[in-house]
Amino acid sequence: MHEEVQQTKTRSGWPARRTLKALGVSRSSYYRWLRAEAWSRPAEPVRPVQAFEATAEERQAVRKYALEHPEVRHRELSWRMIDEGVAYLSASTVYRILREEKLISSWSRRKKRSREEREKASRPDEIWGTDLMYLKVQEQTYYFVAFIDEYSRYIVHHELLSSMDGVTLSLAAQRAVETLPRTTTGELSVRPEIRSDNGSGYISKEFHGLLEHHRLTHHRITPHCPEENGVMERANRTFREALEEVDLANRFEAEDALRRIIAHYNEERLHSSLGYLRPVDYYRGAPRVLHEDRRRKLSQARHRRKQINLGLRQRTLPYEDPETVCSN
Repeated sequence: MHEEVQQTKTRSGWPARRTLKALGVSRSSYYRWLRAEAWSRPAEPVRPVQAFEATAEERQAVRKYALEHPEVRHRELSWRMIDEGVAYLSASTVYRILREEKLISSWSRRKKRSREEREKASRPDEIWGTDLMYLKVQEQTYYFVAFIDEYSRYIVHHELLSSMDGVTLSLAAQRAVETLPRTTTGELSVRPEIRSDNGSGYISKEFHGLLEHHRLTHHRITPHCPEENGVMERANRTFREALEEVDLANRFEAEDALRRIIAHYNEERLHSSLGYLRPVDYYRGAPRVLHEDRRRKLSQARHRRKQINLGLRQRTLPYEDPETVCSN
């Protein structure tokens, strides 16, 4: 009956009352049938409002930023956007957006071997890792040496050496030690433990004499166990991968390339082990303040997103962190 009434209305252009009168159907009966039909029809599922769902504006910002930085993974991408004021979203939300936009593929978690807590540094300049890496430029072989602060992952010193003998390595180590802060009397205010493998330069009497002169301890890892010096080994892998993308014609180009790579590593690259901060932030900065600032930005954005998604006409005041208010 409902379909017949609708067809008649469509063909004639009459209102419902005239159509029902022409068909000889009472209005009460017609609307009773409509109510019965509505009740018998299965209800369509109603999607609840997600108060903290990313807005269309935020999704567009994530998509645009990801396309501009295709080499950056989703976790680092989320923290970069927070620091640069692009979008304030968690890493999991960024991952979901990228997956829905077909800009990322699913991944499986790989179990990592964690080091013992006693092996880890708890402050800057407590443990320095060092290692030599072979670097071939044309037909000439050089030796890249670096000293890394294990707490902050900051490369405190690096050089490209022509030899790996004890004297050459000790001179490079001396220049690394000179970067340490000193007291008013000229003494070292901190003395990091040097962690290395058992290469010939590291077991030489010259290197031992240098450490003894500055009263530095030396921890040599167990032979054939490079994971004990894993922080330095992983950094060397990063440098090697970056160098593979550069064509080096001579030593000077190699030194320039290494200088740029390490500057990026220290001052731009976000490290997952540092909560996606830069090594320079941990080495001589205030990482706790930066983490708190990020947390505050995420809380404020979440508060704003809730009001947008719920369609509130009268917005509340900007979100204030209770801890921040109390401290002030």
